[in-house]
Amino acid sequence: MTGKVTLRELHLVDPSSKVIRDLKKTIDSYITKAAFSISIHEKRGQDVVLNTDSKTIYIAGMGGEEIKEILQALSIQLTAQDRVVISPHRKILELRKYLHQSQFRLIEEEVLHENGQYYQILALTYGGEGEVVTSYGSSMFFKGSGPAYKAHQLQHFKLHKDPESEAYFAYLEGI
Repeated sequence: MTGKVTLRELHLVDPSSKVIRDLKKTIDSYITKAAFSISIHEKRGQDVVLNTDSKTIYIAGMGGEEIKEILQALSIQLTAQDRVVISPHRKILELRKYLHQSQFRLIEEEVLHENGQYYQILALTYGGEGEVVTSYGSSMFFKGSGPAYKAHQLQHFKLHKDPESEAYFAYLEGI
């Protein structure tokens, strides 16, 4: 992903008490002096109240349906200058379909390959400049880990027989 973000505040959010305890231990152990403030909240992402300053929000490590619910809840607080970076781990096609029909616009998309897993990463704006999010992805298949991800997806989806999977497979074969 291109572009740099100056971090003034970092808010870590999770509804799990155990995750929050682990986050606090990790921060106390590894971050001694940060140039920004760190706040940890035990709550659902849908319940976060954002400040009015321009912000960048990262949502990762969960499924597309939950990310969709968080985006729907946060969208009324977002401005065109805000950025939302998401990395869904499941139900990606369903999330992309929602994004395609929403006011979210794509700034950039990329594929990360880490520890044998592929992750789509999408940088979005709400109602700002950018492209309509495509249902299956586009530019991410042509850079970095994208070609290997495309081959992986073709192998994975060639056995699926539901209409959405078959359409995705046909799309991948065509690009």
